[in-house]
Amino acid sequence: MFITYRQRGTTVSQSELQTHDLQIVREPHVLRLTIDRPGRRNALTDAVLLGLRDAIGMHANDPTLRVIVMTGAGDKAFCAGADLTPGDTPFQPDFGRLMLPMGELARQVHACHVPIIGRINGTCVAGGMGLLGLCDLAVAARSARFGLPEVRVGIFPMQILTVLRDLIPPRLLNELCLTGKLIGSAQALEAGLVNHVVDDGELDAAVDALVAEIVAASPIAVRRGKYAMRAVEAMSFDQMMAFTESMIPAMIQTQDAREGMAAFNERRAPAWTGR
Repeated sequence: MFITYRQRGTTVSQSELQTHDLQIVREPHVLRLTIDRPGRRNALTDAVLLGLRDAIGMHANDPTLRVIVMTGAGDKAFCAGADLTPGDTPFQPDFGRLMLPMGELARQVHACHVPIIGRINGTCVAGGMGLLGLCDLAVAARSARFGLPEVRVGIFPMQILTVLRDLIPPRLLNELCLTGKLIGSAQALEAGLVNHVVDDGELDAAVDALVAEIVAASPIAVRRGKYAMRAVEAMSFDQMMAFTESMIPAMIQTQDAREGMAAFNERRAPAWTGR
């Protein structure tokens, strides 16, 4: 695993850790996570899943971090799911392990209050769809393909259902799960799997534009907002209304809220403190 810290595009320091197959680049406001296994279509191993978990856990509480971008190396695949090669595959029985790496990553992401953008640069299937489901926003290259082909190798996308069932229409989810068929980027956009589809050569510019929009917003509002969106997921209507009502007094007392309203009235750009 390579961790590179960049200041406005210039590398200032670098360190190498024990694991591999994952690039971690920390810029002033952005954490970029890249699965670096293009020869295996960025297929997932335990090490990659746990590396993603640890990277998010390590950086998520840094108040200067505003956005996380997750992608795959190369231009062919975002992630082709679990590596099925003997010796590398996560599909190995271990009854002493109560939590699996994909679940551990999902739990870490669920507790993360920093927005995560999926940069879908190619094939996104099986476990790749799980990663996509963990992202708050996603931008896809027009050539990207999406699907859950697990039934064609004798398994089923069990954990993936957890992050997709509230994201896309149930009939489409049923069809993807039960047939293993792939869909194109246009259908993925229509179904709500991704926010934007752009020509392949415009992918980086589109992702960076979305990053810039989030960075321009109040950091405390974004973090508190993502926390609230997660918190209300399992609540009833009355519980949601009571919870969100209780959040408003705290929000309007933040420095960012006062600065934002002052900037609006003074017709100037706000200077966020993230407090």
